Amino acid sequence: MKRIEIFDKKSRTSVMLGVIICLFIAVVFCIVRIATRPPVVHESDIYLPEKVSIEVEDIQPTVEEMKEAVKINVEDRARLIEDNVNIRSGPGTEYDRLGSAYKGFDYKILSKDNSEWIKIEYDNKPAYVFAEYVEIVPMFLNDMGEYEEYAEMDSAATSDKSSSEDASQDEETSDEEGTSEEN
Repeated sequence: MKRIEIFDKKSRTSVMLGVIICLFIAVVFCIVRIATRPPVVHESDIYLPEKVSIEVEDIQPTVEEMKEAVKINVEDRARLIEDNVNIRSGPGTEYDRLGSAYKGFDYKILSKDNSEWIKIEYDNKPAYVFAEYVEIVPMFLNDMGEYEEYAEMDSAATSDKSSSEDASQDEETSDEEGTSEEN
């Protein structure tokens, strides 16, 4: 019996090369899958801190110490309260217009000698702005180099207390007046 060859030598080489390429691709695919799989986390690897209750009284001395340690340089700045405000070279409308600025912009105050005009720093030069278009706001330079409005924490808490005390006194007064009218 004569054996019939289905593939000649060239065809067998091509088939073998194809099989090798497929195996190579499969191996690379497996390596990539293994390398990119999420890490396995065991319960013993997780750290969960214990719950701790902290009273406000415990924190208050620390807050006071931090206030003393942090010194903030607060300065009054001129914040515009109107849009398209003219900035002038002198204290009056007869002086040259250097430019204009918009609501919310703030500038360093150089002086407040004139009651109608405030001398500010505009483009690193002295300039003037009409006082009616400005509010004086205490501000400080934050960590990002921008001026931010300064609000004192103690005064806010004190004003809240005093306004609530005033309201309770007003209620007591109105109660007393109501009882005297009934008699």
